[in-house]
Amino acid sequence: MGLRAYAGPDDDEQIERVRQAVLAVDGDGWLPGPDGGEVPAEACVVAEDAGEVVGFGRLDRWTEDDGTEMFLVTGCVHPDRRGRGHGTAMLRRQEAYAASLGSGAPHQVLGGNADDDRPGARQLLLDNGYRVAFTLVDLSRPVADAAAPAALPAGLRTRPVLAEHQPLIHAAITECFTGSGDGFVSPDYDSYLAAVRDTDLWAVAWDGDEVAGLVTSEREDGGRADSPWVAVRPAYRRRGLASALLARSLAAMREHGVTVATIRTVAENPHRTVDLYQRAGYRIVRRMPRYRKPLASVSA
Repeated sequence: MGLRAYAGPDDDEQIERVRQAVLAVDGDGWLPGPDGGEVPAEACVVAEDAGEVVGFGRLDRWTEDDGTEMFLVTGCVHPDRRGRGHGTAMLRRQEAYAASLGSGAPHQVLGGNADDDRPGARQLLLDNGYRVAFTLVDLSRPVADAAAPAALPAGLRTRPVLAEHQPLIHAAITECFTGSGDGFVSPDYDSYLAAVRDTDLWAVAWDGDEVAGLVTSEREDGGRADSPWVAVRPAYRRRGLASALLARSLAAMREHGVTVATIRTVAENPHRTVDLYQRAGYRIVRRMPRYRKPLASVSA
């Protein structure tokens, strides 16, 4: 039993075998590994037992809008090999690697994910000093029975989304979410624009030439559509605009053959977005707590 560095594509088949075994037992989930690229090889780890890959992990790093520098540790162990210390060994190795990268700047934290379907992962994080910082919530609803769109607040109207509208829409998203905390990272304009596909599903409210609020939605496989951005600028809040835009977005989905709408928010959002979406007919399908602990608590 031991840990080693990722050996490149030669490991990928065994890594995928472990991933599929974990998904079969724990259900759908995000299991990034060294085979996904995007991070240096030294940020990845492979657990072996008798020459067989039984687990894998990686470390991702980014800076959030509130200045928090996040070192996210992810990993998994084959269900048949759990309880033998592989997960603990990988976690500690990744923590030590993160500590070696840390600059000592304020607000550097380690992060980990463990939802209710992964009690072992949750206990591993708790045993190693992690605590819940916030909780991501996934919601969904069928589109066929969506209510008819309600009227927008007085003075506002929607219009088809054109390419020249995108800078103003991006600016509204940035205004509404910057400073919100809870892991938010503002998309730069090029990244935002690269994700734009299905503007026929969007609902954007205008006050003259100013964006008042918006719901963006993009099609996914299996007749689904996800709404990554729901935003109402401060001057237009508490007037029912978000609810009206959600209804219009759902109506557009129905017209274009979408069967299921999904959305993600943060349970601790001060604008009570979970309640907003539930009033719009969405139901919670998954809660994903983000655990954190100070990077300074780990020795390199």
